[in-house]
Amino acid sequence: MKEIVLPQFLIAEDPAGPADREIFIYSPHYLSLVVVIPENDMTFLPNPENISKKRKTYTYKDESFELIIVQNNVLNTGGALSTEISEGEFLDLAWKYWENYLVWEDNNIDESESSKLN
Repeated sequence: MKEIVLPQFLIAEDPAGPADREIFIYSPHYLSLVVVIPENDMTFLPNPENISKKRKTYTYKDESFELIIVQNNVLNTGGALSTEISEGEFLDLAWKYWENYLVWEDNNIDESESSKLN
């Protein structure tokens, strides 16, 4: 029997949404949601509520990404399913997850019309 393990992070997006939809990283361990904003995405304008939220900027290759915690339960849920951490440490973990995804994508997604996955 296979054990079901709760992942620390999940990529979340609306598959039926527009092509330029937002990308989120959800953490079931911390019940928190992070929006990933690529530097070249000029369509995302944070509303006044999100401007004051915890955020950090990271770089992968020649592109910058801003991560913003839009649903923040990090300090409230730490210790229940994962260790207690700060919001900054949480963003670092979310970034590491996103960076690993970008590396995987670079190695597995073909720039031509057909993918190596098909």
